[in-house]
Amino acid sequence: MKGIVLRVKSPKQFDLKKNEISYFIKRYGIFTMFLISILIGMISGIYAGAKTNENFRLSFDFLFITNFRERTQQDLITFFCSSFSPAFMFFIVIFLLGFCPWGNVIIPFVTAFRGFGTGLTLVELCSQYGVRGFIFFILTVIPGFFLFSASIAMLSEQAFYSSVDVFDLLIRKKEKIFDVKEYSSKAGTYLLLTFLSSLTDTVLFIALFSRFSI
Repeated sequence: MKGIVLRVKSPKQFDLKKNEISYFIKRYGIFTMFLISILIGMISGIYAGAKTNENFRLSFDFLFITNFRERTQQDLITFFCSSFSPAFMFFIVIFLLGFCPWGNVIIPFVTAFRGFGTGLTLVELCSQYGVRGFIFFILTVIPGFFLFSASIAMLSEQAFYSSVDVFDLLIRKKEKIFDVKEYSSKAGTYLLLTFLSSLTDTVLFIALFSRFSI
């Protein structure tokens, strides 16, 4: 009869795993925090949209795509502008908060509000078109939403650290180097991703809305 062999991890293995977790939190913790804030905002938007009427949801159309009847009447350029303009506004707000000492406190609320709008969009589509609206949301809204979420989460991470540096310089009077050029350069890269997200929204919407009779 074979004996049972118990393997117990050595303290070194536990320390290694602990170091890996610490590294992940240090490297990606802030970025993950902003992604979670977007998700929480989206869930809040779904709840709020379900508890309110259509007029409430449509009132946010200048920031988020909620009035799909109007969007179907727009041409390619107009739709792209109506998609990119509010995205650019969110982008600029987060970018400027990076120069504010208290920006790191405000930025999570901005990203959450962006998710809130996407939740309203989902509710409006489902209330108007049922299952077709949900499928349309998955196929046309989600791809661009993922790209834009990645863009503003990365920008928010940089703005967060930038805001902390500004706080140390202005409030705590610490000697610190604040590299505006590097911050702006990274923001430019994320802006390109924002542009691609709006372009994705536009192409998918124009290509698919007629197939769903929306």
